[in-house]
Amino acid sequence: MTKRKFKKPVVARAHGSPTKGGSVPQPLKIMDLPKIPFTRLASLALCFTLAPSCMFLPSSGPSGSKILKQAGKDSGNPSYQLIPVNDQVLRSIATHSAKAPYLAASGRKSDDLFGRRGMERFGPVNPQTIAIGDVINVAIYETDSSLFGPSIAAGALAVSPMTPLPPQTVDQTGEISVPFVGRVRALGRRTGDVENDIRESLKMKTSDPQVVVTMADRKGGNLISIAGDVRNPSLVPVSLVGTKLIDAIAAAGGSVSAPYDTMVSVTRSNTTRSDTLQEVYNQPAKNISLKPGDTIVLRKRALTFLTFGSTGRVGSNPITVEDLSLSDAVAASGGPSDMQANPATIFVYRQEPVAVLQALGKTNLAGNGVTAPVIYQLDLQDPKGFFYANNFNVRDRDLIYYAPAGSNKVMKFMSLVNTFLAPALSGASAVSSAKILSE
Repeated sequence: MTKRKFKKPVVARAHGSPTKGGSVPQPLKIMDLPKIPFTRLASLALCFTLAPSCMFLPSSGPSGSKILKQAGKDSGNPSYQLIPVNDQVLRSIATHSAKAPYLAASGRKSDDLFGRRGMERFGPVNPQTIAIGDVINVAIYETDSSLFGPSIAAGALAVSPMTPLPPQTVDQTGEISVPFVGRVRALGRRTGDVENDIRESLKMKTSDPQVVVTMADRKGGNLISIAGDVRNPSLVPVSLVGTKLIDAIAAAGGSVSAPYDTMVSVTRSNTTRSDTLQEVYNQPAKNISLKPGDTIVLRKRALTFLTFGSTGRVGSNPITVEDLSLSDAVAASGGPSDMQANPATIFVYRQEPVAVLQALGKTNLAGNGVTAPVIYQLDLQDPKGFFYANNFNVRDRDLIYYAPAGSNKVMKFMSLVNTFLAPALSGASAVSSAKILSE
């Protein structure tokens, strides 16, 4: 039996120019490569085996397909509604949410500090009356004869001289004193009522008397207190013609913060109701007439929105303008990552009033019956998506989520493979360079 002869393997020489001694650089032999530990090779083989699934890799959140699939299908009781942003959605939100564009529908736990919404529910107040401590002016006009002034000579031109009485403060008895009349009740009455009493008492003493009673100064108990984030916290009197909420805030120097992030609380008879200062400006019904004893407190309430998912800037972002559009919010927060996010699946999580969702034909809603969870989807791969984003306003506590792209896990997997191979490739490169330099 003849032995087979095996040819010695021929290793091709590397191309290159001869060195100064005339020799050609020798090729890198396999035995010269650094040895890769068996554990690293085993791990690398396992990675390639599991490459099709890649499910063990971390993720920044649910994929867009999972959000789309699960919407409205949670055991018969949907946990949320998914609504793509379009013209109809924008019109519905603008129609039903115009009264509260700056606040999340569900509010915050900290809202308990401000009380319930809707200060217009306080209702109308009774007309203001004279209080103890108020300063009253009384002026009396006479004809033909003068009871309070100099006598009118016979045949002289008939005039109606006016006699102003010294200003009088309503005393603790609630009365003022008028010459030739005596004590007149003023407390709890209007100036017209006091005028009638004085005129009736003077009819038998002077010819056709005319009486004018005016308020010189409100120093009585008809005061309201205004404090908090105003320039001049103070006591503000309620005028006889009535004092509106905006008037009182202006009298205290106005708010130190922007109207859209300033909460106004009015406490009356152990009941507190609150609204934003912007809502008070925009809705006349919230600019209520104040009542003596009311307490007004202004507080800055910083508005924010949150960003999560495939973005380089996960966190909380302030709402710094009155009407922050979704396009502004995306730009301010850094936007989706080019290498990780899917621009067709940008989601806005929000608690929306039920009326908005019902107008869009949504039924079987989750939530408390007043608000329901909703996820709005913005598709920036659609050219019209940028117009929608520019007309979709972000509210306080909105959560913007950038869903990862389908290739995101593949890229993460390749990055993981590169982590395993990088040391070996770097070592091989170093050995090759050293071999060439030693020739």
